[in-house]
Amino acid sequence: MNAVVRTDKMFATDNRAGLVSVRYQPSDTMTAIDNGNVVKIGALEEGSREVYKGVTPAANDAIKDIVLIASPEVMYDERKRNLDEFQNAEGAIARGYHLHTNDIFSVTKEALTGDEPAVGKVVELAAGTKLNVTASATGTVVGTIIDINVVGRYTYYVIQVA
Repeated sequence: MNAVVRTDKMFATDNRAGLVSVRYQPSDTMTAIDNGNVVKIGALEEGSREVYKGVTPAANDAIKDIVLIASPEVMYDERKRNLDEFQNAEGAIARGYHLHTNDIFSVTKEALTGDEPAVGKVVELAAGTKLNVTASATGTVVGTIIDINVVGRYTYYVIQVA
């Protein structure tokens, strides 16, 4: 099962300047990535003026260099019908959302690591693409879990960006 994301109230939803095209390629190796994960924006791909290299973030990276992966869930395999069956394929260009103060987005538990997610817990960067849930900040803070929504078969953890 893959992570699922909602871009509930994000700057880039209405302002395309907050979006970036990114291809996840840690160590220059094209790699698949789930929606709801984060990457650090690197340099433009060679010969491109729009697609950036996405690399694995470190726990202390600056939030301005981080984007939330949230591509439209278009599945070409007609046997796949659920959002948790979608993954940005190896080598695919994904949609990244720059994070802004007071943005609100939601992810399923598959996009999180660390403590059990609960309202009031801190969400921060980890040394990886998943967001780390903790009782108190130890690294670069992304935001706070402000609500938990159950919608159909999915439980979403609502995060407000700090």
